Amino acid sequence: MRTAQKIVDQSYYNAKDHKDKGLSIKRARTILAKLNLDELDMSVKEKATITTAIATLDQVAETFMKAHKIKAKQEKLRDERRAAAKKLVLASDFAKLSFVKDKVALISTESFLRSQIHDVKTVFDAKYLLSRTFDSTLDEISYSLTQQIGDMNEPLANAWKKFQEKLPELYVKHAVVVANIENILATETKKI
Repeated sequence: MRTAQKIVDQSYYNAKDHKDKGLSIKRARTILAKLNLDELDMSVKEKATITTAIATLDQVAETFMKAHKIKAKQEKLRDERRAAAKKLVLASDFAKLSFVKDKVALISTESFLRSQIHDVKTVFDAKYLLSRTFDSTLDEISYSLTQQIGDMNEPLANAWKKFQEKLPELYVKHAVVVANIENILATETKKI
């Protein structure tokens, strides 16, 4: 039989899934255990088979409950690490970027939403890109830090250094997009 650790390692299920499976196996075990085997017309061998099945279900349910505990602990550690990474990124230079050209440059390098920089046509689009999409990009950086083993400060510093090295090239590459966004935002200011 697989161990609880193997079950956790070889599946994508979360802690609740393991617990639910363990509980459903316990229910099946309880149904079998409540059978009054003496009232049933069964041979000794059949009764022994049911007794063995009950014992096996106990073991399997216990294994899944252990898997639940292991996975719950892993999820708790992962969530704590994500929170620490998020806090680290929000205190970093990435979160301090304020110019349109800097935010567009970061979104273009980090975000799976990078195509949005080319879709800005309205003030709403521009504001959404510079706030929500930028925040999503910071979340992606946090997530990638969470995947790093050990201290997260060094990978964050390396990411910032890489970004700074690419920045002049990104300014040139996205100059038209940045000018478009700045013009859209400027027209809103003129209307007010």
